[in-house]
Amino acid sequence: MSYSSETQAEHKNTLINKFCIASLKSKLDFNDAQMIDEISHFTCECFLEKFNSGNSIKDSRIYCKNKTAAKYNL
Repeated sequence: MSYSSETQAEHKNTLINKFCIASLKSKLDFNDAQMIDEISHFTCECFLEKFNSGNSIKDSRIYCKNKTAAKYNL
């Protein structure tokens, strides 16, 4: 069965997002699980948006790390 290119891109984004969230959750040291979820989802959505708009992985990570730090006072 072949996937359309849109379906493949959506699947790729879902996988990237899951890995991103898992990675962040393992690095964040908060007692508040809801805060960890919120920060992880915010950061990873930012990353996917920047990366999918043509930015490099490195630039997307730096931009979103700084944006998250500013938003959540980290």
